[in-house]
Amino acid sequence: MSRLPRHRTVSDVMTKHVHVATPLTPFKLLVRLIEENRVSAIPIVDQQGVPIGIVSETDLLLKQMRAGAESSRDLLHVRRRRNERAKGDGTVASDVMTSPAITVASDTGLGDAARLMQDKSLRRLVVVNDGGRIAGIVSRSDLLKVFLRTDEELREEIRGELIPAVLMASYDAIGVDVCWNVATLSGEVDRKSDAEILTRLTRELDGVVGVIDELTYSWDDTAAVAAAPASRQRHFKAI
Repeated sequence: MSRLPRHRTVSDVMTKHVHVATPLTPFKLLVRLIEENRVSAIPIVDQQGVPIGIVSETDLLLKQMRAGAESSRDLLHVRRRRNERAKGDGTVASDVMTSPAITVASDTGLGDAARLMQDKSLRRLVVVNDGGRIAGIVSRSDLLKVFLRTDEELREEIRGELIPAVLMASYDAIGVDVCWNVATLSGEVDRKSDAEILTRLTRELDGVVGVIDELTYSWDDTAAVAAAPASRQRHFKAI
């Protein structure tokens, strides 16, 4: 039996060479690390290499916004303003970092990572290994790299791996065309459920943008007629 194509994880797309800093790294050095390495954030790690926070450009820019934060009378966000003023007065990483760091395991699926970013309104996630130490960093743009897979690569994966795994054989009758990462499936399968499963799994392949379903089937195995259950109600005649 063939196996389904594997789904990519954050370890496949993350940046593995990550510039990090310690809680006592001076403010100026944080700015230098971001500027010289052309990154937008620096993870902060403890002595064991475990992420404890992250310093982004947004955190550092609060230093420039101190005057506005002091004069703001936004009573609806008093706590946020107090936190921003504290960061604006910070001199080392532990003062300005956002903590705790939101982390994911290196084997986290791209879809799960994307959902976490969306839910938490994050631009990046710190990736950790089994020991909880930093292994890399994955950004929104990293997650989009999977859509740069070529049409030919996707076509070969659908024909060579997905179809044999779903239909238990490599059906030459199934046509696969991919254009701009949109897959078109055509031809005839035995059952309607086969067509539905093949279409769904193709749509879920890493890098597929959409699926055009032109599959036909010999018989509809999803339209089973439910037999009416026998009534157990007891009827009594009046005497």
